[in-house]
Amino acid sequence: MAFRNIYVENDVHINVKNEQLVVTKDKDSHSFPLEDVNSICIESQRTVITTYTLKKFIENDIVVYVCDEKHLPTGILVGMNNYSRQLKNIKLQMKVSKPLIKRIWQEIIKSKVANQAKCLEFNKLKGSTYLMKMMDLINSGDTTNVESRAAAFYFRNLFERTFNRNTPCKENAALNYGYAIIRGMIARTLIMYGFEPSIGIFHHNELNNFNLADDFIEPFRPLVDLYIKNKIDFSNNELSSFEKKKIYNIINCLVLIDGKKFNVQGAIEYMIKSFSTSMNKKENLIKVPELIQLEEYRYA
Repeated sequence: MAFRNIYVENDVHINVKNEQLVVTKDKDSHSFPLEDVNSICIESQRTVITTYTLKKFIENDIVVYVCDEKHLPTGILVGMNNYSRQLKNIKLQMKVSKPLIKRIWQEIIKSKVANQAKCLEFNKLKGSTYLMKMMDLINSGDTTNVESRAAAFYFRNLFERTFNRNTPCKENAALNYGYAIIRGMIARTLIMYGFEPSIGIFHHNELNNFNLADDFIEPFRPLVDLYIKNKIDFSNNELSSFEKKKIYNIINCLVLIDGKKFNVQGAIEYMIKSFSTSMNKKENLIKVPELIQLEEYRYA
């Protein structure tokens, strides 16, 4: 199982030789077995990568994040034709019944709100009990928009009463960075399982190529919130490179899904696989993550 998540901050040359990922700066080189590499985040604007290397990344299902001039993940490398029956799954997505989609969305939002409640509880903050009560109001398809009301209440309690997700600040910069990392992992996994990521369950923005990823990130958002709240220093206003590296490590955090502990990537694959099963069997068999206290996967 791939476990290395590589963060590239400096201007380097990246290539592949003898199934080894080789990162070179000046005359100093470091190599890693390709089979061990799970993801790479390239923050440097002058990093050089060979076309052959990009091909090897795709063949080995390595997630590659590319950052913009503000050092925020702005794109991911996605392979084509990695799934043998992609058209079958796209047809399933197009033909899925509205009642099934609404029940799956209900489960996703229940998981999100429950995880938000746990996040407040783990931080010893008020509001956990209120959020758990709100879960009873989430109906099929969340037609009464409990998600939005819960989120507004949750963020005011997690940070401060005046906090707003649309206000430029270090808290939002850190949250957005963490969300982008997990969103990219979900998009990659959806494509691996033959789904068209632009066809969402709830999100249907015609300008968004990853509506389905934005659906499935919802129950993972509180993990990012918990991690940011506990790992980032907000006594200053700038999100440093060191802090970005720390946030990138969220990939190794554990969650509970179907009664078993998985790191983020493992949980994403488990959830998307359950979505595939739901599509094929035409019943709600979705498995969603449950937040636990911060714990990182340790490799032997």
